[in-house]
Amino acid sequence: MDDDRTIVTDVELALADAEWRQALEQASGRPSDEEALMPITLKGEAGTALRRAFEERQRALRTWRAARGIP
Repeated sequence: MDDDRTIVTDVELALADAEWRQALEQASGRPSDEEALMPITLKGEAGTALRRAFEERQRALRTWRAARGIP
């Protein structure tokens, strides 16, 4: 049951994220860029633990999206 719920939430997140990105692209007239949407203060300065964690999150998110065919 927990595995089913995890799968359902993965799909719900992917769909909601894709819908939001499409709306953002239509509203702005340009492709969405998650990194550009995030305030610099949440990314951390180069060489800090916060920046390393942010970069790892971005890598993991790209891999997650690629595995699901999400741009």
